[in-house]
Amino acid sequence: MLGLLTFGEQSGYDLLGLAKQSVGFFWTPARSQLYALLPTLVERGLARSRTVRQTRRPDKQLYRITPAGKRALREGLDQPLGSAVNRNPFALKLFFGEHRDPEKVRAEIEARVHAAQVHLRELEKIEQDLDKQRYLFPYLSLLDGVEDAKAKIRFGKRALALLDELGAGR
Repeated sequence: MLGLLTFGEQSGYDLLGLAKQSVGFFWTPARSQLYALLPTLVERGLARSRTVRQTRRPDKQLYRITPAGKRALREGLDQPLGSAVNRNPFALKLFFGEHRDPEKVRAEIEARVHAAQVHLRELEKIEQDLDKQRYLFPYLSLLDGVEDAKAKIRFGKRALALLDELGAGR
């Protein structure tokens, strides 16, 4: 959330929209999580808020990151990733695939390939219009997503071919 606040003063609604258009491809805060977190950031001195009076709508809160919030963001981002286990329900279901209907396994692989293809097209469209020099780090994040989508497509095609070859998917 602090990272999103570096883009300037925003309401919770604006932050949800910004998340969807930027980091939403790999991290999306729940609406309830976002609205609960913003006052906490203010209480901890990591963000400031101000009320904007509106005549035809309810008043809204706008949030801005503080210098302490920028320091906390940097400290958080500089923490090592660690070796947390990647929870991957798709891989877990594949691992136990022999206990499932082969057509359901095949359908899930095909659906994952299709979703990755759609996602890849979205990312490639964004890539065409992105100023890579001005937005180097968001661009690197986008490239990670592109390569991840390509890997999922390659894997899916290979898995489907193996299912056909070994007669396990029909």
